[in-house]
Amino acid sequence: MKAVKRTRLLAGVVLGSLVFCAQAQNTGPLAVEERSLAQARSGGSSNAAAPMSQDGLLLLMQQQQQFEEQIQDLQGQLEELRHELQVMKDAERERYLDLDTRINTLAEQGKTEQPDDSADSAAPNDPEADRDAYSAAKDKLIKRDFDAAAEAFEGYLNDFPNGQFRAHAHFWLGKVYSNLKTPKPDKAQAQFQSVVDDYPDHSKAPTSLYTLAVMQARDEQVSQAKVNLHKLIKQYPDSSEASQAKTLLEQLNK
Repeated sequence: MKAVKRTRLLAGVVLGSLVFCAQAQNTGPLAVEERSLAQARSGGSSNAAAPMSQDGLLLLMQQQQQFEEQIQDLQGQLEELRHELQVMKDAERERYLDLDTRINTLAEQGKTEQPDDSADSAAPNDPEADRDAYSAAKDKLIKRDFDAAAEAFEGYLNDFPNGQFRAHAHFWLGKVYSNLKTPKPDKAQAQFQSVVDDYPDHSKAPTSLYTLAVMQARDEQVSQAKVNLHKLIKQYPDSSEASQAKTLLEQLNK
């Protein structure tokens, strides 16, 4: 979001500069001289400015060329900014589609989703209540009620410190935070980090680590993103995310 706002602001500056240069072409010294010459040729009033010397006219032509070069340069910058904005829009759409696909898969799994393999050894006091609370949060996610899902997953994590589905809850809460109407990227990153740190052997750990790195790269935390990508490749070499991490590293190193 910060990058989007910054890019849009810069685009506004470029557009303003283009307008200024265009106005300068119409009101600058060369334009004035051209109008003066036209007046002289058409028998204008005796108060019309006298034609400039050859040196003065040459100087003004040079200024005109500079204005044109500046406009071309600004137009090039504007095209680059438009491309960056389109890339960001595509990334937003890709993130939404990724979540949508995962939700559909979650809905198809139904009650077959298994408890965390790496859950704390201390079992929850009430396993049935634990499962029901997680299922209720998951149902809100499947219905795409992200605000309610965020609240439900937060409640689950608070109410069940030894819950069987904590890694799943952290992961989905991170996804939900990223896709709220007003995204919460910092909170989302914290949830993915919890999966990586507390459940390194969980099936969601490679995806969480890759998602975390992508978010960091988008937020211009490139150094930290690279650290996590290298960690992913080393720690989960056989995962599909490891291949994605290699591709992203190549892009970040350009």
